[in-house]
Amino acid sequence: MINDRIIEIEEEINKLTVELLVPIRTSKTVNKEAFDKLYVLLDELKELVKEEILIRRKLAGLLFFIYTSISAEAEHAHYSNPIFIETGKLEGYLSKILWDSPFGKCV
Repeated sequence: MINDRIIEIEEEINKLTVELLVPIRTSKTVNKEAFDKLYVLLDELKELVKEEILIRRKLAGLLFFIYTSISAEAEHAHYSNPIFIETGKLEGYLSKILWDSPFGKCV
């Protein structure tokens, strides 16, 4: 069932949180492998939720927490810094998962 897979993805993302955030916060580096895993999960999630009216509050909160944590670090980074780049990439994914933009349907 799709809903079960969404819950599994949420749990996998939750497990990745430390791998994503600790290097950024402590050494200002990006764990590329962890981000690659995240993007594979987000690609699948994007497809699973595109016809859904609602998504789980816990999932939305987790994605929001990861994004705002990384974004806070990116505010102090140069635009060519990998943290800044990952923030922009993550924002793109989240906009497709959390919002059905009317602009995307025209393109």
